[in-house]
Amino acid sequence: MKIIENATPDTGALIYRINVAQAKLGVSRSTIYRLANSGVLELVKIGSRSSGITADSVRAMIDRARVAR
Repeated sequence: MKIIENATPDTGALIYRINVAQAKLGVSRSTIYRLANSGVLELVKIGSRSSGITADSVRAMIDRARVAR
């Protein structure tokens, strides 16, 4: 499983750290967790103390926003 630490152009990562997902979507940390709780983003546990957001769910959210405009 490839995890990236910073927001770089499409690196092929499967999971983004919370701060990277924040940067890609331009939202706050609490919004990331709110979107995960509502099912818009997919949150996965990486270890006992860390989580990530699947890159697919971030891309899907961006695609939905493009269509809505």
